[in-house]
Amino acid sequence: MNLLKNLFTVDYMFTVKAVLGRSDKLFVLLGGIALVLAIVMKIAAATAPTPVDKTYRQKFFNLLLTLGLWELVWFACRYEEARFFGSHFMAWLGFLVAAIWLIYLVIEMAKNYSSAKQSWEKEQVRLKYLPR
Repeated sequence: MNLLKNLFTVDYMFTVKAVLGRSDKLFVLLGGIALVLAIVMKIAAATAPTPVDKTYRQKFFNLLLTLGLWELVWFACRYEEARFFGSHFMAWLGFLVAAIWLIYLVIEMAKNYSSAKQSWEKEQVRLKYLPR
């Protein structure tokens, strides 16, 4: 519990120290994992069986790519000891933006995915029987 308290103190959030801590390495590791997942999502989008699947996979690719690049740029600023952009606040801000974006995507997908997929399938059946 005390460790979690230390992660949200003003000193931890807004000061940039010369020594890289364990949490700094964790942030860059999570950014790297997000970039690897973005590559996987890009491949999944390219091999998607339907345009509806491709659309949603592309949206998740954009989310993961943005998060990964945000964290890697933050780590570069942290390594160079940039005052505000190297603070832990900016790293947490990136995760907060990504979490809100993820919640929005999941809600949108839950609302629209099945109806969009059904309308695409109906369109495919209709196109199958049209004369060429």
